Parts: sequence; C-alpha cells; structure tokens
Amino acid sequence: MGTWIRPPGTKGSIGLVRVSSVIAREAPHDCPVHVAIRVRPQMQASTRRSRTTPAFIDFVFAPLMNALDHLEFGPSTLNNTIAELRRTEGRFEDTGPPAHPGLLSWTEEVLDRYVAARRERHGAIDGSGGDLVPVSADWVACFGDINGRPDERGIRRFERTAWGRRYASPDGRVRELWLPSIGSVREDRPDAEIAAAASVVAHGIECSLPKWWTPYDELDNRSPIPETVRIIGFGSLNGRTEPLFDGGQDTVRDAYRTHAAPTFARAVAGGSPAPGASCVKCKAIVQCSALPRTPGLWGAGRDASGPRRSLSVWDLRVHAECPTRYHLTRQLKLRADHVESSAAHRGRAVDGWLNERHREPSPDGCRGEALPADPADWSAEGHQLTGQDALDGAAMLARHQVLCPVGRGESFTDFQVQRQVTAYDENLDVVVIATPDLLYTDGGGWVWRETKTSKSPLWDRDPLMRTYPQLAMATLILAAGALNGAPRRSRVELELLTPDRCNLETLDPSQPKVVDEARTIIASLAAPLLGDSTFAPRPGRHCHSCEVRRWCDVGRNHLNRSKDDTTTAGVR
Repeated sequence: MGTWIRPPGTKGSIGLVRVSSVIAREAPHDCPVHVAIRVRPQMQASTRRSRTTPAFIDFVFAPLMNALDHLEFGPSTLNNTIAELRRTEGRFEDTGPPAHPGLLSWTEEVLDRYVAARRERHGAIDGSGGDLVPVSADWVACFGDINGRPDERGIRRFERTAWGRRYASPDGRVRELWLPSIGSVREDRPDAEIAAAASVVAHGIECSLPKWWTPYDELDNRSPIPETVRIIGFGSLNGRTEPLFDGGQDTVRDAYRTHAAPTFARAVAGGSPAPGASCVKCKAIVQCSALPRTPGLWGAGRDASGPRRSLSVWDLRVHAECPTRYHLTRQLKLRADHVESSAAHRGRAVDGWLNERHREPSPDGCRGEALPADPADWSAEGHQLTGQDALDGAAMLARHQVLCPVGRGESFTDFQVQRQVTAYDENLDVVVIATPDLLYTDGGGWVWRETKTSKSPLWDRDPLMRTYPQLAMATLILAAGALNGAPRRSRVELELLTPDRCNLETLDPSQPKVVDEARTIIASLAAPLLGDSTFAPRPGRHCHSCEVRRWCDVGRNHLNRSKDDTTTAGVR
C-alpha cells in the first residue's frame, strides 16, 4: 500500500489520521474519497467559500451532550440543568447556533430518561456518584508522532476515538461507553463499530483536543488499563439500555482485529468516488469529476453563502406541508413511535416485491414470475401484509405484469433498481439526490420509472408533475444530461397500479414546455425551503399523523383546539 494521494481540489497534510468508531459503520452510500479525506483532519479544500452559520444546531445529540456535561461535571441538579438548557437554547458554553424549540423539547425528555437509566445501572443521583463515575477527558488510542517519520502510507500520527458518554470505576478497572440512539437501542449497529469503540475504551488514554486539526494532547493523569470493557446502548425514545459488548482485553483485541481493523484500513486507503449524500460535506467537491454538474437545474434560487445541503423531492414535500416537521425529521432524523398508514405500508410491500424480482429478473421479467402463493398473506423486504391490504397488493402485482419493462425487447437494457442519482447545482450549492424505482436504457436514452400504488385511478384534473413532484425532478435531471444519456431519447415514466387497473404515463425531457413546467414546480417547492431560517410550524390536518408532534407545542395545541371545536359543535 503506497502513500495516499490528495484528491484534486484539496490541500493540507496527510500525516495526521483520526478514525472514529462511527467511521467503522461503512454506510452503503458513503463515498470512499470523502471518508479518506474525513479521517485526515488537517486536509481542507483548496478554495473555500465564505459561509454563514446554520440557523439551528444540526447535530441532534449536541444539546443532550452539552446538558450532560453541565450535569455530570458541574455542581448542578437535573432541574437546574433543564432550566439552563432552555435559557441557553441548548448551547450552554458553546457559541454556535441555538437548537430548534422542537429539539429542545426532545432533549429535555431524553435527558430525564438518561438520568433515570444511569440511576438504575450505576446508582447515580442527578448524574453524580454511583458505582461508575463520569469521565470528562476523551479516551484516545494514539500511535506515532506527528513530528516523526511517516509510514509507507504517509501517516505520522494515527488516532482512534469513540463517540459516546464515558464512565469508569474509581479504581479504573472497569470502563463503560454509552452509545445513545435516536430511537430505541440500535439492534443493527455493525460489529465493526462496536469493536472499534470497545478497543478505544480498552486501550485509550486520557487526552484533550486543543483544535480539531491538531493532534490530541495526552494528559499526565493516566488511569490504569481496564480489566473489563462494556459498551452500553441507550435508547433515547424509551430510556432502555442494552449491553452491546462486555469483555476483557483479549476479547477486545480479537474483536478489533476481526471486525474493525479491516474497515479502518479501507477508510484510510480511500477508493473511487461515489457521489451522494457524502458530497454535502466533502472538501473535494469543487473538482470531483464523478459528480454531475447541473447549474441552474430549476433556475435562480437562494443566496449560496449558507451551508451546502442535500435536497430530495421528499424533503420538498415535507417542508411544503410543515417546515418544523422537515427540520426535525429530515435534518435531525427525529421521530416517535409512528404507525404507518395501511396505504403506505401496502405500497412499501408492493415496491419491495418488485425490487426483489427486478434485481434478479427472469428472461420474461415479472410476467414469468409467480405471484404470492397466498394472496391474503404475504411479505416482501420485511413488510408483511394480511387481509384486504394483502389482496389489494397482490392484485397490484398482477397489474404490474402487464407493464413490466424487463424482457420486453432487445433495446431495453441495463436495469438498475433503486439506484441513487446525484446532481450538483453549483449556483445554489445544493446536492440533489433522487432514487428512482427503476432505471433502464432504451436505444441510447435513459428511462426513469416511478411506480405508485393507489386504491383509486389517477385524477386527470391535477397536473401530473404537480401531483408527483419526483417526476418533475426526474425530468430536470434527464434534461440536464446528469445521466450522460441523450435527453431526446430519454423519458420519464409513471406506472400507476390499482387493484383493478394499471396506467403508464410518459413525460419527454427533451420538450421545452415539459421542462419549463417541471422547473416551475420544483422552484415553487425549493425556494421556500432553501430560504427558510426559522422552520416554524405550519399546523393543519397533517398534525394528526405527524411523527414529531409530541415535541411541537403548536401542533399539539392545534389538535387540542380542533378537539374542543368538535366537542362544542356536537353539543350544539
């Protein structure tokens, strides 16, 4: 393995490498180039754009971590900490942007649960005392000297860190790291991430970080190497804890070598660029040759001096309904226990069934595939249907067989299921991300198909692209040539499935009138979102099914008023 080469458009030293346990997750859409830059904190973009700070804190756990620091390392009580949380809007000693009121409500709720969980496991009262005590210094596994000779990869100093809350027994023989999750305890947390965290807990020494781009400073008051290492998962939604790892030094060492070491080696080595969500924070975006450029995708827009952001059609739809819901669910990823509607659940099951068949199709496509053996009870990709929903879904699958493009002719090739398509509008500094249900080529052009399920047929009174904005975005992406296909040979398809019929609607991205309509629709949705700095609630009927209304005072008050109005009308 040779020295890693800086990507075009970047500068800075490659000698310092810092890998967090979070890096070991290896998310499916992570870009190897971005990850390799991310683990080298002294690298930066060659040219930097002046940017304003975000309107609100964009890391969901920041206010909680600030509150726990205030509670566990200062002479404070839970009530005083909550008061300080509200007074400082989640910042405490930080000087960054405030937290959104919805995030403050969520944090207050989670803080109470966290303190209760610590009391149950450690016997701690208001964050202090107990069998294990909080540790303020970072645990860091350090190797090499930043002023020493580089290895064959160009690395002089290698640091391994682990995000979470640190606790240790007074004699240092036991260490615990708590890993909060936004919802319940994550059951799908990768073995590599757990092993990486356990290794830092086992071998890390107390350190402080003067600046993000400098090496950690090793502190003098080192505690002994622990005999027992535990990783504890904490579910913010219900306050439950679950041991994810419990072992000694030998167990930690074996787990690290098996699971974490290979993922870190891949992170440091990098690889080919893979445009996607990683582009938002990538320092090499300006000269990345793999990212399609689509300036002016939907015309003029916002002042691009703000933070770069990603944008999907679902983002646009959620924001148009309620900006608060957009910020909490799409940006911060918050959601309470939420029962999905039967229509949405049925749609996911139908999509899952089609995805499974399209990934490994028979020569005749879905026409050669068997339908569910029991139409009243079937599942796909973890979505189980029974009763009438299952019957309706099975009928929709039968309708799809008429329209399935797989195996239709020799010109239909290169079928790609749920491929992530990315385009970068440099004028707006926005990374557009879309995931069509099916992409395929036809005679040198791309066909972008979206499949929708419904109990009722399409209503002709509404413009097609207004009803389904993803068709408008697909039209703009194809018209801009982001997929390297000829727009005049490309098309956008809408496959609409109902239990008793099917329709296939087509849009031509080479027609100026079609593109103009698509641009108008997307611009009308994108401009309010990109210009929003308050993410204020917009109450309405959607509050009934909102997955974050428990943290929205305006939404709850709206529902209470609606209930009172209904009761009053009934009395009359």
